[in-house]
Amino acid sequence: MEDDEEALLRETALKNAHSIFLARQRAEHELVRVTEALAEARDAAQAANDAKTRFVGMVSHELRTPLGAIGGYAALMEEEIHGPLSDDQRHLLSRIRHNQLHLLRLVDELLDLAKIESGQFGMRPTVVHIPGVVENVRRMIEPQLSAGGLRLEVGANEGNPQVRADAERVEQIVLNLLANAVKFTPSGGTISVWSEVGEAEVFLHVRDTGPGIPPDKLEEVFQPFVQLRAPAAPTVAGTGLGLAISRELARAMRGGLSCKSEPGAGSSFTLRLPVHSSD
Repeated sequence: MEDDEEALLRETALKNAHSIFLARQRAEHELVRVTEALAEARDAAQAANDAKTRFVGMVSHELRTPLGAIGGYAALMEEEIHGPLSDDQRHLLSRIRHNQLHLLRLVDELLDLAKIESGQFGMRPTVVHIPGVVENVRRMIEPQLSAGGLRLEVGANEGNPQVRADAERVEQIVLNLLANAVKFTPSGGTISVWSEVGEAEVFLHVRDTGPGIPPDKLEEVFQPFVQLRAPAAPTVAGTGLGLAISRELARAMRGGLSCKSEPGAGSSFTLRLPVHSSD
């Protein structure tokens, strides 16, 4: 009787072991299949991304030529080479130039985004003095500030706000942040800019007195082609790429870009970049 029970137990154990072996084989085969599928999907996604980058680059170059010609012809007409212009004609020409520059900016932003996503965006790190960048950008946006009846307050800088980064790209980020603040700050409002130095990073803050951003939308503003609207905000023109590109540029320079805001209480964007040490 005991021999029969032992034989039954052995038979059951063998069957269980065989079932486990078959299950393990099936799991290993499924793992191989899933791994291969993931590799194929990754390769396909990379190929699609490369194709998109090539397409955007080709289209960008093709668009730049006619857009440059439009600007050139408009400039010639403004110089009255072919005869005097009326005030209405000058107004229309100014609109042509404005929209031509807007399209050129869109082309450049699309190309930048495609390069960043494909990892082909080169950087030239150097020592960048943040107050100098802010002053350069302030001069660029003075006409928009005056036209919007806005006040720009540049606060005192704590410590020595120097970073190790690409100077051109840092200026691009700061220009995007200030231009964004100008667009969303109503007439009579104030835009504040100041910096502070931490142990490993420099923080540049840009705060406006605009309508603010709902808490659940704070990350959405960094998505490409996203432009939030608020009842108190004016209708603004743009592509929705500036903040997305700025965050990716900051990350590419080992930094970051974040936002704090409350509806009706304005928004504050903070750029973080690695501090430059003389050591």
